[in-house]
Amino acid sequence: MIWNHQVLEFAGYEMDDGSILGDPNSTVLTKAIIELGWTPPSPRSRWDLLPLVIMADGDVPSMIEIPSELGRLVEIRHPRYNAEFKILDLKWVTVPALTRLGFDIGGVQYTAAPFIGWFMDAEIGVRDLADTFRYNALPDVAQALGLVDTASEGIEGLDDIPEYERLSVLSRAQQELTYAVHWSYQQAKVNMSDTLTASMKWCRYDDEFKAKNGFRLPADPYWLAPPQGSIVPVWHRGGAPNYQPKPMISRHVQDPLKAWEREKASLGTRTKLSRAVNFKILSRPTLPGKSSSTYCVLPTPPACNGVPSEFKNVPSSLQTIPASQTQSSLGKPPISHDHQSSPSLSVTVSYCSAGTLAEKVAVKLIQRLNDLAQGNGNLSVCSVVRPLDDLRTSAIRPGTIVLLVVSSTGQGEVPNNGSQFIAMCDRENGKRLTAPQTSFRYAIYGNGDSRYAATYNGAAHAVEQRLRQIGGLAFAGGLYQGDTAVCTTVLQALNSWWQKLRPAIQELASDSPKLRRASSDDDFGKGPMIRTVDIQTEAKSRHRIRSTCLRTEYQTAKVAQ
Repeated sequence: MIWNHQVLEFAGYEMDDGSILGDPNSTVLTKAIIELGWTPPSPRSRWDLLPLVIMADGDVPSMIEIPSELGRLVEIRHPRYNAEFKILDLKWVTVPALTRLGFDIGGVQYTAAPFIGWFMDAEIGVRDLADTFRYNALPDVAQALGLVDTASEGIEGLDDIPEYERLSVLSRAQQELTYAVHWSYQQAKVNMSDTLTASMKWCRYDDEFKAKNGFRLPADPYWLAPPQGSIVPVWHRGGAPNYQPKPMISRHVQDPLKAWEREKASLGTRTKLSRAVNFKILSRPTLPGKSSSTYCVLPTPPACNGVPSEFKNVPSSLQTIPASQTQSSLGKPPISHDHQSSPSLSVTVSYCSAGTLAEKVAVKLIQRLNDLAQGNGNLSVCSVVRPLDDLRTSAIRPGTIVLLVVSSTGQGEVPNNGSQFIAMCDRENGKRLTAPQTSFRYAIYGNGDSRYAATYNGAAHAVEQRLRQIGGLAFAGGLYQGDTAVCTTVLQALNSWWQKLRPAIQELASDSPKLRRASSDDDFGKGPMIRTVDIQTEAKSRHRIRSTCLRTEYQTAKVAQ
């Protein structure tokens, strides 16, 4: 059992005047660790990290000092109020590593199950630094930024203004503090999520889960609801089911400090620290060419040499259905920008992602494609951006350009809103009689993270493999491997891909009549298109034909006799 709430936790000292220096949430824990034998640094400060205390059942605790390289703090600065925030001297730890958690399985709770991730900006800017029972930084932020008009008569500070105005001032201070937190973590190259992104991720995943299973995921509204309120989508979810399926990571059944108080009575005089434990850093993944000291410690992904075999290109073995025998499942038909002639080249855009960046890139891409199509009568663009699961192989017609934005999830897996497309391609791949003929072009933007080299853009590789299986022919380089560790904004991600994509689309649009003649391996639709045929159905059909032929031969011979 671990005493601390988190691996990186600030001390909270009770001063002689009753005030708290540091984190008021840690005063009881700090006092207990000092009684255990820890000597705080001199002089004490608001940002002293507590040692980690671990206790086994029936044994005395062990204390582990946090190494300085793991105890790195991010100084909170603001791009527009740099001097003011420097005076405030606010800072926070790099990662939330929760430790008072247990793994509940089979009726037993295993009490040492820490959980590490990355912060959401509101956790720090709205709660940790801003809560009145924590660091209570909002009045100082409002004062430093001059949000209170102290020049007015009778107003010396925040407490002198009416409550409705006080709420407005504190809300503005909260916004600026949260913005400063996110900006500072970006500058320090430490992973951080924002409230809107995290909220939209959850809502999308919850909606997809309900659509497939008929019920919503269990959720604790107190943990899930963001502090910003109604402008965040998940705030409106309200009555999510709050049952707790096992196994699960859950809060401890008992408080470690209270458990230690009970243990001391049975241990008698044997209540000193059992031993000091050294903290060893095993590895730290970093960006290529960057100093490892500028990044927070992240879990190391499993080692892998090169691209996994399942992601490598395989020979195509899937045929497509002729355009004349298919029906579109893409929603609205492509919109023509030239009413004088029928465009011969259509473009569709789909995405798959557990987050929001892929969808945003796809939407921006549609806007640029529409602008490009305005001056080209051979090009039409489908105005609807849909998840990859909504794309049907039967709807991919000759002369179609398929553009995909694909993010990876988990250990390089395809996200939920693309998994059905993968399964559909795999099912149809077993129904082919001959190799497919190329009938469409594709290009993929892989939204990956190079810090996880073993699974980097794994989903994009898997999707590209399936596109090749159904007869797709790559253009504009095929798979463009984006890197969220380098391109952190939507425009950065899109601009790097668009530089290759735009000229390639313009070239295809200008040569679109040639593409329909299928005169070479590089052309669309080489040779006649063959309809998808199930092997068993084909075998039965041949058997019926053979039986008919045999009966005819028998009858002919009988007549001849």
